[in-house]
Amino acid sequence: MKYFHIIIILLSVVFDSQSQNLVSGRVMELNAEQEKVALSFVNVYWSETSHGTVTDENGEYAITRHGSEGHSLVFSFVGYAPDTIWVPIDQNVVNLLMRIGDQIEEVTVAKRIGGSYISKLKPIKTEFITEAGLQKLPCCNLSESFENSATIDVGFADAVTGAKHIKMLGLAGVYSQMLFENIPYLRGLESAFGLNFVPGPWMESIQISKGAAAVINGYESTTGQINIEYKKPEKGDPLFVNLFANSLGRLEANLTSAIKVSDKWNTMFLVHGSSMQNKIDRNKDGFLDIPMNRQINVFNRWKYNPEGNFRIQFGFSVLDELREGGELDFEYEQDQGTMNAYGINVKTRKYNGFTKLGLLFKDKPYQSIGFQASGTFFQQEGLFGLTQYSGEQNSLYSNLIFQSIIGNTNHMISMGGSFQYDDYHELMDTDNHVRTEYVPGIFGQYTYTSPEKFNGIAGLRFDYNSVYGLLITPRLHLRYMLDENTSLRASAGKGYRSANVLSENIGLMASSRMFIFTGELDMEKAWNYGMNLMRDWQLGNDKELTASLDFYRTDFQNQVVVDRDRDVSHVYFYNLDGKSYSNNFQAEVSLEPVERFDITLAYRFSDVKSSINGTLREVPLTSRYKGLISLSYATPFRKWAFDFTGQLNGQTRLPDTDMNPPQYQLGGYSPRYVILHAQVSKRFKWFEIYAGGENLTDFRQENPIIAPEDPFGPSFDATMVWGPLLGRRFYAGIRYTLK
Repeated sequence: MKYFHIIIILLSVVFDSQSQNLVSGRVMELNAEQEKVALSFVNVYWSETSHGTVTDENGEYAITRHGSEGHSLVFSFVGYAPDTIWVPIDQNVVNLLMRIGDQIEEVTVAKRIGGSYISKLKPIKTEFITEAGLQKLPCCNLSESFENSATIDVGFADAVTGAKHIKMLGLAGVYSQMLFENIPYLRGLESAFGLNFVPGPWMESIQISKGAAAVINGYESTTGQINIEYKKPEKGDPLFVNLFANSLGRLEANLTSAIKVSDKWNTMFLVHGSSMQNKIDRNKDGFLDIPMNRQINVFNRWKYNPEGNFRIQFGFSVLDELREGGELDFEYEQDQGTMNAYGINVKTRKYNGFTKLGLLFKDKPYQSIGFQASGTFFQQEGLFGLTQYSGEQNSLYSNLIFQSIIGNTNHMISMGGSFQYDDYHELMDTDNHVRTEYVPGIFGQYTYTSPEKFNGIAGLRFDYNSVYGLLITPRLHLRYMLDENTSLRASAGKGYRSANVLSENIGLMASSRMFIFTGELDMEKAWNYGMNLMRDWQLGNDKELTASLDFYRTDFQNQVVVDRDRDVSHVYFYNLDGKSYSNNFQAEVSLEPVERFDITLAYRFSDVKSSINGTLREVPLTSRYKGLISLSYATPFRKWAFDFTGQLNGQTRLPDTDMNPPQYQLGGYSPRYVILHAQVSKRFKWFEIYAGGENLTDFRQENPIIAPEDPFGPSFDATMVWGPLLGRRFYAGIRYTLK
């Protein structure tokens, strides 16, 4: 509590100093009866600066004095004649009666938003993937949404389950916090297959932020946040249908429908169904290249928008999935628990509900109280050859946030409390893992904004974990404008995470390795530091070139090490003893040389090392570098759209296999490789058709499974995956929208 008291004292000092140096007053207008009435939301700012505020619903305002001498205060509001008043240094009250100005016809200003862009205003570097960007590829689910991003790497966790994982800043996706509209999402046992549980056509946008995030959403973000925005009931289409099929036999159908129930109530239904029933074995190793699966996913959300200051939204979702793979002749009903054939079978059920409540203060539009809550029940049962796995998770999350200003809107403060409950039950054969965590927490965050030059966020939170004790999480984000076209960002912060080693390494069950735990595993702790330099150049005719350079470093104080190098028959889990870090450098350039033609070029280099079995080594199966080129062109009104993506993927260190028989030994590193994607779409009045190809170079990791002919033998391993498992494939689809 000592740190919390210090923050309160410092904020009080700031508040006192601000209140003693304020200019305040009231802005009025004359109504039809020539009576003076308050004028709300008038812009009030110091001349030739961006230091300003707005009047509240009573027409009142308060603004910090600019400089140590007198200055001109500007008042402006649409439809009213602007006014400028000189304010001497000894004057603290300025009232004004605004008059109706000259009326002009309505003017609409429009700008085309590309498939992705980097926010120029946020102190946290944030990349936005828009709905247009999500449609550049088939984007059947979240795992296929990052092909045009150099920030995120996506790959298969193993060669039999079809599970996808991501890496950010060179580290596993579990170190990046996943959010659904700023509520923690896809946590714990969900993380293994969670990327496949978010249908692409449901998403409105994705925001990717690098480095330790703001403290409001918890302590779990270490390398960044990925926030998913779903389509909204109040602005969704009455009917949207997306149908998809590819050359492997994968079929998908998505439907969303927004319904206006009344003037105050809106609801939306989102439905997803997918199926893959073909048996594909292109490399003739006797195993399916991709498992057969079926998934049903339904989500219903509601939003209440009354005329007052209260807002509420809530929703509920249900997911059911079955995936089955392994050897071609595996039949679950007759072969489970036997050595007749090797197979995998994973059944998943998930139920989730959420609610958001908001209260705006009538006389203080800058002040609000928000409440978020969500609950999840997740159950998974899996068979991996002779290994049986079951996992169950019950989670509850709540977050209360109060937001206000200190003096004026340049100084924002947020504070509140959160509660996280997680109950985990995992069983792998006879190895039972049970853990229950209660985590109450409080936080405070100060945001300073001066749009001319500088803005920053400083936050601190205290959480008490019933298993791991007190967690103190400081975070800082700064942004400074070197000139009107160049911004510099810096960030630093700490992150924590409770590891669920069985579910997070579920792919390792598709091998002959035994799991060995060498002691109690502690909570993972890491510091993240980063800098970003961003520069814009105007090319004329509203064309712009944007360049971005950034460097981020993550230093672990403790990490759960997954050691696959010690010997080929075991995988060891233990706490870090030594160093573990990730250095990540990325350069990116985007431009629009001609109208509606977007080009993005990017390069990323990662240096990721950890102390494995007493030696500081490269972390295995982590790509050293990645190159990206993305080209997009659209005719006017997007009647035709053409998209092309190329990726250069660098080599990765492979886990040691020297103890295997010679025929099952791998080299030290994987090769580099290139993959290409392309798509063309044609828009009609009510619908759009699209077709394309993925992995057009047909590059595949030819033998991802070691000893496939002896799946129950000591050398079998389906986890040495470093590249694509599926070769060239083509797809087509249709999007129908009823406005």
